[in-house]
Amino acid sequence: MAWRMVTHRCGHQERINVDGSYVIVERKVRKAEETLCASCEGIQSRRDNRSAGFCELWGSKSQCDRAEPIRQRVLSQVIVLARHARIEDRDAFDELYKQVLRRDDAEWWIEHRNDAITMLAQDIEL
Repeated sequence: MAWRMVTHRCGHQERINVDGSYVIVERKVRKAEETLCASCEGIQSRRDNRSAGFCELWGSKSQCDRAEPIRQRVLSQVIVLARHARIEDRDAFDELYKQVLRRDDAEWWIEHRNDAITMLAQDIEL
């Protein structure tokens, strides 16, 4: 295997596998140079979530990094559902939205990555 050191947009370096055709390898190298490293991407995701109104997550760094995109996806789904909800259900969807923002346990988000909306909706009887 052949390896090459690339510098990400954030300035951090990473060793990437450069086995393969020239076109594919160059595309992979260019993409790495134009993006943030995985660590900085996680930090950026957490900043974006805080600015969106999410509370800070509790858990290990690894758990928090895994939970952040899950709760972003769930919030997006809640917004779409609320947009199409009946008028009499709007208050319940507002409460569901708030619960997504307030749920602070990273392990809970990971455990309920596929059914978070259902679990939260049960809490408010939606």
